[in-house]
Amino acid sequence: MQISVSSSQLGSFAVQKSSISTTRPAAFRNLFLLSFHARDPMAAEIAAFGWRVHSARRLENLSARFFSAGAMIAVIDVRRAEPDGVTAIAELSGAATEGGIAILALVDSGRNPAIVGQCFDAGATHYLDYADAAADLNQSINYAFRYVENFRGGAERASHEQSLLTFADLQWSMTMGSVTEYWISESLLAAAGDIDFKKYPATGIYRTLSQEERKRVRGAMGRLRDGARQAAVPHRFNDRPVIHHLHEADGRVSGRIEYITNNEDVDDWTGRDLLSGLRNTASARTWIGQKLADGSQLTLIAIGIKNFRMINAAFGRSAGDQLLRIVGHRLMDQTQRQFAGLHLVARLDGQNFLVALADIQESKISDFANDLIGSIFKDLQLEGRPINPVGRAGVAIGNSDSNEKTLMRKAVLALAEATAADALPIHFSTVSEADVHLEEVLEGQLAGAMGRGEIVIAFQPQIQIDTGQLVGAEALARWEHPEYGLLGASTLFAVADRAGVMESLSTQIHKQALTLAAGWPASLGFLRLSINVTAGDLAATAFDADMLRQVETAGFDLRRLTLEITESELIGNLSTSADKLHRLRQAGICIAIDDFGTGYSSLSYLKELPVDYLKIDSGLTGDISGSEKDQVVVRSIIDMAHSLHLSVIAEGVETEAQLNTLAEQGCEYFQGFLRSGPLSPDEFEAFALRSN
Repeated sequence: MQISVSSSQLGSFAVQKSSISTTRPAAFRNLFLLSFHARDPMAAEIAAFGWRVHSARRLENLSARFFSAGAMIAVIDVRRAEPDGVTAIAELSGAATEGGIAILALVDSGRNPAIVGQCFDAGATHYLDYADAAADLNQSINYAFRYVENFRGGAERASHEQSLLTFADLQWSMTMGSVTEYWISESLLAAAGDIDFKKYPATGIYRTLSQEERKRVRGAMGRLRDGARQAAVPHRFNDRPVIHHLHEADGRVSGRIEYITNNEDVDDWTGRDLLSGLRNTASARTWIGQKLADGSQLTLIAIGIKNFRMINAAFGRSAGDQLLRIVGHRLMDQTQRQFAGLHLVARLDGQNFLVALADIQESKISDFANDLIGSIFKDLQLEGRPINPVGRAGVAIGNSDSNEKTLMRKAVLALAEATAADALPIHFSTVSEADVHLEEVLEGQLAGAMGRGEIVIAFQPQIQIDTGQLVGAEALARWEHPEYGLLGASTLFAVADRAGVMESLSTQIHKQALTLAAGWPASLGFLRLSINVTAGDLAATAFDADMLRQVETAGFDLRRLTLEITESELIGNLSTSADKLHRLRQAGICIAIDDFGTGYSSLSYLKELPVDYLKIDSGLTGDISGSEKDQVVVRSIIDMAHSLHLSVIAEGVETEAQLNTLAEQGCEYFQGFLRSGPLSPDEFEAFALRSN
């Protein structure tokens, strides 16, 4: 369930609509987790099962932390920390003299066949062996909870006793609704000192925080609002470092303050991604910089989910977030299994993760990356349905002479190359640090270049196959850089995306192309113009109205305009995109699906969208004259298009043999270097006048 609180509400609750109480509300299900190497991803995974997780990654003050958590289940992750894990089990078992707690040991018998017996001898009540591919953590925790229920005389009695254990904790909770109710423990009221909870029940502690600490709180509350079950915020309370654990369930938000004794714990929590529990980008960059400075050779593996947008659209955002948590946990677990050396696992952004390995042999990198992708994306389900995420990876290698920011950029760029390709799932970076630095320079220059008129339009002719006549042109953007010369569309749009100016760049390109085409001589008034539409364009609420206004302002005939959209751009929200495109089609504009056959190739596009043309990608036409397989694919696309009364345009035609094959299969139009590459506006006008 999502809560209705927003970041802006933190200081705006009306006192008259709230009540404050020290009578404890119904308890959450508390669970204590000790994991020496995977605390945060494990905590995120368990929280997704509906538990409020209190986590640790050190043995210090273990018994006190367990009992202060109000938990009757302890999950001890013994993997890769067997002596300390067994010690922890023995300590908790010995401290719980009255019994009635469950200790679930997470083990890997593949590494140590005797570990299960050692854990039981130390006092574990349950175990889960991750050497078993069918290992089910959720089920094992439920078995442990049933054990506690039976021991304590039933679920109701167990919940009551659990609530008694935590009454003295520094805790609060509140319901969200028309009437907001607050509960604050007596111990928190006593520890709060001068904080006036009665005047500011929801924001009392918040008002004492620094600007940086408030920023962390707003981020954590935002994650809860977006569907996360729990988050943790480091800050100072009574001039002491604490971790403020936040949890949401069934419309109630709760908080618990945990004093810590080591300031390094605070720093550790500030560098965590709240969704996955892994390190965030800033923390990863710091770690990488330190290791490079220490003289380590680092291998960075950027890992992404190629079809994540499609999965997110099919299952919803909450399920997509769950997938990211699962992948993050598996990535941490498998990296620890496969690599014994110094390493880091982080979530970069969106569906992208990063693994950094210190001093791994270069000959082993490829096998390591392949094994990693194979294991983390295997046998996945969402909402009880199997899914097949497509994993891709980019690899970059650096040493003490490398810059951490540039090295991370190389890995991300290599991932982008692997994602764009349909061949090997792993791409090793081949760009130099100088090239990466160039892209960073271009990012800083692009906004100014747009204002200086350095973004120019080229037109590639489109030819009717059976007559050889020119019928139109596709508008292509170029950057006429004063120092680096003419930069192509792939570079331009990649830089624009990273610089955050994609929307304004796309608008400028459309305006330029329409204005230039409107100025063609009257004798060329029959030519069609094709312009490309991005995912950002389609996502804009008023995209259809804005496009019609742009065409009208330029004075171009709507009936001669085609909008080209790649398959992947439609994944985000097909129904919304369809509505906008239908309105444009009704106004007279034609619609083409670009690069058909190389993306997701969903036939639902052809069913839902008002399509006029399919464009066959150059990757399919390149080998069509010699490859029987490619011929079959292309023929199938053409036949399907014709059965739906659609025309077909082939891209990337460079030889007469390719053209003849396309003609035999019934393709109507083509573009490519066989007839002409992209031309400047003046060159295209001259070409068009000669051709007709």
